[in-house]
Amino acid sequence: MRACVVGAGPGGIVTAKVLLENGFDVTVFDKYRQVGGIWSSEGCYDGLANQSALRIFEFADLPNRLHFACAVDTQRYLEEYAETFGVLDRVRPGTEVVSLRPVEGPGRVGAAGWSVGSRPTGDEAADVRRETFDYVVVASGAHHHAQLPELSGRELFRGTVLHSNEVRAGTFTGRRVVVVGGGKSALDLITRAAREAASATLVQRKVNWMIPERLPLGLVGYKWILFTRPGEALLPRYHDPACVRPIDRVDERVKRALWWLITRDMPLSSGLYRLPRQLRPAHPLPFHLAHAGVMPRGYVRAVRHGLVAAKVSAVEAYTDNGLRLTTGEEVAADVVVFATGHRRVFPFLDPSVRVHGDDGRLRLYRGIVPPGADRLAFVGLRQVFNNIMGVELTAHWLTGHFRATPRTTPGERGMREAIDARLAWQERVLPGSGGYDFGSYDIHCADELLHDMGLPSRRAGNPLAEYLLPGGVAHRYAGLTRSRSAK
Repeated sequence: MRACVVGAGPGGIVTAKVLLENGFDVTVFDKYRQVGGIWSSEGCYDGLANQSALRIFEFADLPNRLHFACAVDTQRYLEEYAETFGVLDRVRPGTEVVSLRPVEGPGRVGAAGWSVGSRPTGDEAADVRRETFDYVVVASGAHHHAQLPELSGRELFRGTVLHSNEVRAGTFTGRRVVVVGGGKSALDLITRAAREAASATLVQRKVNWMIPERLPLGLVGYKWILFTRPGEALLPRYHDPACVRPIDRVDERVKRALWWLITRDMPLSSGLYRLPRQLRPAHPLPFHLAHAGVMPRGYVRAVRHGLVAAKVSAVEAYTDNGLRLTTGEEVAADVVVFATGHRRVFPFLDPSVRVHGDDGRLRLYRGIVPPGADRLAFVGLRQVFNNIMGVELTAHWLTGHFRATPRTTPGERGMREAIDARLAWQERVLPGSGGYDFGSYDIHCADELLHDMGLPSRRAGNPLAEYLLPGGVAHRYAGLTRSRSAK
């Protein structure tokens, strides 16, 4: 069984590892020279920092001591994992996939396999090498195709315009920097600009929630609250009834009261209460928690000390000297960085294979497989807070799917109906998620995949550990290959 994995980021290498354990002959294509995806030196903005506390950013079979680690240390761990489990020898670095189409044959799309076209990265004149694989997993990541706003007046501005992905060492030094965006990467970059640039201005349409490293009142690490079953029980009820436990049926009045307290603690624990009111989130939790990241160290201090000028406004147009905001204010800039997210697109995928709906939202069963296409799966599009755990569980599920072992996988019609129901739920409780972001439902997402595989979702030795210790962590799911084989 020949399997191709597109991408050697966290999702790609763990998928390759699980497929190898299950007897697949695996080839991994990656456009970068290093494994790691966005954590490789070519894949991330200079200075990217990991927002994971201890025992969060790790796979089940290789513990580490990473704690809010830098990109270099994070990439080093991923490379060690790939080498330890024989994945590194299967990677073709510096090779980009330019086409992926189903092999023509009787039956459903992809039933006869997939044709993969590849060539050296960036060499458009090179011959395309075409190979046929029985199975294909697309793990090309969700943070590579830049999303830039279309603004008038670009020809007037003589400075540098970048997406956050393109920021490298020295980009900000001694220059007037404007960062547009309100997410984790925007705050990362503006905090760095505060140290290096001549001036640093942050422009954001709205202020997002940022999770402090420790809460409540800065006393307890966030994983001991957000990554536990009681923590997830405060969220709106999960869409899959098979994953709803008695603890998830907390009275709505109790939930509202507790969220009222959390909403007031977050600014205290993160330091946002020290900033002007317009620089604090205006929307209540938990509905906007899906768009949150962990608060970068130094951001609040930089704003308070006047090293960052933060403005809440949309951008209207370029000017010859920078940007004009919808408020009418003009902001001078030598460098404009748009930290405005990414498009979840797959330009190499044959148009006959549809993974988006007419509304642009991803339509994948369980966020993994497209209805109507055999032997094709996607990893990394079932986004949760601890996505490294999420992609590992996805790898186990899709391996079982390829071997036709999940006990509850419906037919094509059932998949489409399940997708419709899940998207309706996501739009209600996670507005703007695009069918991709499952927010902080780490444990519920894990329970769902384990239920499909016929494996127990209770992963601790006793009820106290099951409910009070962090459950959204990968080491709780060690040994799944053995468990699936025994099942």
